[in-house]
Amino acid sequence: MRIHLLSLLALSLISSAPACNDDGDNNAGTDSDSDSGGGEGCDGPITDCPLAELSEEQQATYCDTLLAAIDDEPGTQYTCEADGTYLTVNTAAECRANEVSADCPITVGDLIDCYKAAKDDACAAFAEDGTCGPVFSQGASCV
Repeated sequence: MRIHLLSLLALSLISSAPACNDDGDNNAGTDSDSDSGGGEGCDGPITDCPLAELSEEQQATYCDTLLAAIDDEPGTQYTCEADGTYLTVNTAAECRANEVSADCPITVGDLIDCYKAAKDDACAAFAEDGTCGPVFSQGASCV
């Protein structure tokens, strides 16, 4: 079940997430910090940005970056045959269609690393101490 949650999160997570610290004009003249939200975006490399802080434009970049990084067709499943858990690659449109909660700590880089690891060896990636482990443990706070 947790793999399904990540699948929903990873490529479908972010359409109206609160954001911070961009030069968007929605909050001109106001000061915003990273825990207050406000739709302004995240400064720095996209891979370092928490999903909850992405602007709408950054969300689109995130979805495109993730799909390019894993380089597999939507619908592809990374499956751990030992226990039947899997992670599904969704479309960019599906990625942009869902929302993430304001307190979601998962970063774009966390998800990209998880998907790449799952593509390489799903069972190792899905293990508690695997690349996806921290993403799974934090996933419930994102939906």
